[in-house]
Amino acid sequence: MAIEKLIPGERLTGHLVDGVPDTPYQAAILDLSEQHGVRVEVPYVGHDESGQFKHVKDWFRNEATPKNLVLHTADGPVSFFGNRWTAHSENTGRNVSLGKLSPAETVLSSRDGDFADELTVQTVRSRLDGLNEWTRLTATDDERETDDEHRVQAVTYKLRSPDEVRWRDGHATLSLRAEWTVAEHTDGYNRAVELLDNVILESQFDDGPRTFFDHFAAQRKIASLLQFLYGQQISFREHKVQDERFTSRLMGGKVYAYPFVELISERTVRERFTPIPSRKELGRAIAHLQQIGPEGLEAWSERYDTWTRFILPSAGVLSRKRAYIEDRVISTTISMEAAGSIIGERPGERETYGRGRPSTATNIYRCLDLLQIGWGSYVESNVGLARAIANNYNDVKHADRGEFPNSEHTYLISVTNSLLVRLLALHLTGKGDELLAPYRSGDELWDLQQRYDNVGVLVTNAGRWRDVAGDNHA
Repeated sequence: MAIEKLIPGERLTGHLVDGVPDTPYQAAILDLSEQHGVRVEVPYVGHDESGQFKHVKDWFRNEATPKNLVLHTADGPVSFFGNRWTAHSENTGRNVSLGKLSPAETVLSSRDGDFADELTVQTVRSRLDGLNEWTRLTATDDERETDDEHRVQAVTYKLRSPDEVRWRDGHATLSLRAEWTVAEHTDGYNRAVELLDNVILESQFDDGPRTFFDHFAAQRKIASLLQFLYGQQISFREHKVQDERFTSRLMGGKVYAYPFVELISERTVRERFTPIPSRKELGRAIAHLQQIGPEGLEAWSERYDTWTRFILPSAGVLSRKRAYIEDRVISTTISMEAAGSIIGERPGERETYGRGRPSTATNIYRCLDLLQIGWGSYVESNVGLARAIANNYNDVKHADRGEFPNSEHTYLISVTNSLLVRLLALHLTGKGDELLAPYRSGDELWDLQQRYDNVGVLVTNAGRWRDVAGDNHA
């Protein structure tokens, strides 16, 4: 018997095994919560004359819990890897004490081989928000038979996974594919057959099993790209791992399969608790998989480490639904400062220099000149917009500049910056000339134009705000 999935809020009771010969098994409770992720609670007797709980007392008194443990439950084993002491409360009397530990990774299976070995796995498959919509891959096809009056008489579903999309990331191969499963649900009243057709992200390394973090680092690059493409949070919802040390065996011990088993990581467990977005809430990606292609994903992965100081601040703030507009301005401008330093000198940038040297506005100008966006009448020049962004950023950041800048202007800078960093992400896929064309012609900028029109301002070449109805400077 095996546990296929842990449900948020679930608590499992079992006996904890540390792999040390002659150590007594220890009762424990696994708790999965939004606040703590996976936590293991271990009750024990502090006043223990028999010595049965000596090893457990040592775990928590010395804050030295075993790195690996297995919990044997009535439904199957659960393995904990990379454990760390979390808390303990010890009663000096005869009452029960309680220790708590938190694993880095939890796997819903037991593992063959040396108990103390670090967790490594051959393959990791993950599911993320937006993958189905963004990839437009599907394993389901249906054929309908109708009568002369066009009434459906029969429906035939064909389930077949299409060719996967593969690309390289250093020593790793990643892929996207549509996977299908069939599940039957029957009770005393209802009977149903459920067809599941979802896209998974898979990673493998050339040199064999790697740590989960190695796989996660490669997969996180795609999650970050999706955050830019959708302009919002993209959550990891599930990880499954496969390795020759996680096996399914017959009663006699013969291995008959190497199944994919669920892994819960402390790095992503809280993302499972975030509300799943509807298609409307997810919105429209500024580019889909077919437009970027495997070569674009490979280019993004290759550039990721070099561009990390651009990627991380903006990916972080785009993921926060209720981020203050000032936070958006600061984080996205920090990203563009980093991008500008990587892009290097651009024609016409000397207008943005301060005291003969490149300034914050210079780095922003470099981004704008690279993108070549076709602004309407609400932006007089890239030099002016670079100055306006830099001025707003510095006014927000530096307290010695007095009051916060006009909130409507800050709002416009926040939405402008959010668009700019998303378009810079498109550039990093190597598909900039094609994907940026609608923005260079101005065709995709109607929403931004409307926002400026609603406030009733434009950005001058000097980086100031001008009321469209007059010549007053703010």
